Amino acid sequence: MTFSMLTMVLGAFFAGGAISFKQQKKPLWSVLLLAAIALALIVYGAYSWFTSV
Repeated sequence: MTFSMLTMVLGAFFAGGAISFKQQKKPLWSVLLLAAIALALIVYGAYSWFTSV
């Protein structure tokens, strides 16, 4: 469960980075890359939490 929580927290960190990059008007590809990483980490963390992987 600890690994799952750390994974979701890391995903939230990347989501915050994507939001920050969007506000700073950084290139769209960098915002999308951070958002995709954030989504993948949060989804994997939630999946591993519920399945106890």
